[in-house]
Amino acid sequence: MPIWHAARGAIPARSDQAIHAALAACRGNWAAAARRLAMDPSNLHKLARRPGIKR
Repeated sequence: MPIWHAARGAIPARSDQAIHAALAACRGNWAAAARRLAMDPSNLHKLARRPGIKR
């Protein structure tokens, strides 16, 4: 199960780390980072609205 799947409304801190790592590996390309995390880009953007991820 992917690390961003958690109890409803709760996203583990390590998912933030995974998002940062995927974005770094993909040089800031959100679509490529979403593919790397095996998730839909729109869901990645929703997760990234959390403080500290998306600017």
